[in-house]
Amino acid sequence: MKILFHRCIFIILALFPWTNLFAQPQITGFIELGQTNVSDGLYMKTAGSGSCQFGKYQVSAGFQLDLISYNSTVFSGLNLNASREFNIKNFPFELRGFYILTPFSDISRETNWGFLLNLQPDHFEIKFGTSFRTIASRKKATEEYNADQVQKIHENWNIIYSFSYFLKRYDNQWNIGLSITNIDHYIINQETNPNFNLNGYYQINAPLRIFAEAWYKSSGAFNLSVNYFGFFFRTGIIWDIP
Repeated sequence: MKILFHRCIFIILALFPWTNLFAQPQITGFIELGQTNVSDGLYMKTAGSGSCQFGKYQVSAGFQLDLISYNSTVFSGLNLNASREFNIKNFPFELRGFYILTPFSDISRETNWGFLLNLQPDHFEIKFGTSFRTIASRKKATEEYNADQVQKIHENWNIIYSFSYFLKRYDNQWNIGLSITNIDHYIINQETNPNFNLNGYYQINAPLRIFAEAWYKSSGAFNLSVNYFGFFFRTGIIWDIP
């Protein structure tokens, strides 16, 4: 895991020399505080990412750390993205490919990779795509439970989605929106377990934006039985490097 963490740091730092070559480098950081049915009380996370956009292409990399958690490992997420913008008959959209690594504990980890289509018509933002999930045991699990080999479970062609509505257009100085989604930066939920996200941002000046999000996590919202699973609050900054 230390090797993965060091690689992640290297990827983030490797983005900074590009700032003199490409038009729109960007850095994002946030703090997250919340509680779920499996968190054993309050938890706190922090995350950072860097991205560069050159023309119609964008690449980004980010990592997440657990500051307060029942998990014995600090490193808790890796996110890699590459996207391209398209415009067909004055209809703009973005196609994104992603890879997410989430080490839930010392004995298990989850990886997701897939593709996402992003549309932003007026006050709406719509994301729709598919992902391929693998849940695998780790070396410590094979040692503690005397397993012959690493166990893996594969889930193919999972549906991922996000539907958002904003009071103002995306390029406004401030905005407030409401989203229903089963995807986040470092985790993808089952299709029947969406999150509800009340979010907003304020553009302090040209390069700096602050944002805040309040998330409600449900269990089985699209099933006959709906239960509370968790809640968290997230706030951070987005810095467009001049």
